[in-house]
Amino acid sequence: MERAVEIIKALIGIQERSDVFRHGREDVFQGIHLAEVHCIDWIGMIDDANVTKIAREMGLTRGAVSKISKKLLAKGWIEKYQRSGNNKEIYYRLTAEGQPVYNEHKKCHNQAIQEKLTLLTTYTDQEQVTILHFLADINGLLDSKLADEIHDAEE
Repeated sequence: MERAVEIIKALIGIQERSDVFRHGREDVFQGIHLAEVHCIDWIGMIDDANVTKIAREMGLTRGAVSKISKKLLAKGWIEKYQRSGNNKEIYYRLTAEGQPVYNEHKKCHNQAIQEKLTLLTTYTDQEQVTILHFLADINGLLDSKLADEIHDAEE
């Protein structure tokens, strides 16, 4: 049980120190929240990104994505557009001001992946299987809590 507590404390320490904005690019990420960065990321990756598609990818409600999108529109990082022949659906794309945020976020993720890959090569295949199983269980727990919060907020 003592080792289990040490593992949990280590995870909490990682969570408390994790900060996507500590990559020496505060100039790009200043004045933007993590949810906004992730929304920009999905808008940059999804063809004809709309509220429904973004919400599905982010695991948020459409209402939450609408609020985030309004903030990003006000900051000039995304813009709305409609396809010809469809005046009902609103889509989003990055602006010239939003593109650097998207690019820097991608760069940060790629750097983090490379750092973790280097670390993981120090573990055996069986240890990696155990790590993966544990992290999948943690993510499942977090997904369940998030789903409960979203459900409670919609009631």
